[in-house]
Amino acid sequence: MSSLPTVLRFGDHCVRFVTPDMVVVEFKPDIAIDDVIAITDVLRTVKEREGRLFTLADVSSVTTVPRRVRILGPRVVPAYDALAFVSAHFALRVVAEMVMRATKVLSPKLSFPYAFFDDQATALPWLHAQRRAFEATHAAAHPR
Repeated sequence: MSSLPTVLRFGDHCVRFVTPDMVVVEFKPDIAIDDVIAITDVLRTVKEREGRLFTLADVSSVTTVPRRVRILGPRVVPAYDALAFVSAHFALRVVAEMVMRATKVLSPKLSFPYAFFDDQATALPWLHAQRRAFEATHAAAHPR
């Protein structure tokens, strides 16, 4: 399979690869369900290709999440290994928590670490730490 470009655009939204298995998704105010599905398809491809997926979702520009996205969200969430939310205002944090809990109920195997941060500068070190923990856990489970 050919590698994905470093930056992809879906509508006004941007997907940027920090490493082959670490992705920054920057959402803009208008969130269309087709964009969400396209972005999650890319993330799912990364997970399948790399065997792991660490994602930073920058929602600093998002003011509202359409009802259809909130309803469909739990059904299209890829199997993250860790997810960092950046700059989520209170209402969006509530929606994100709701989606995360619904995902856990609908798909218990999709339980993964997630956290909220004020900016990308503090979220990325957490995501890298999650990646190191994942590597350590899997190295211990599968010694050579």
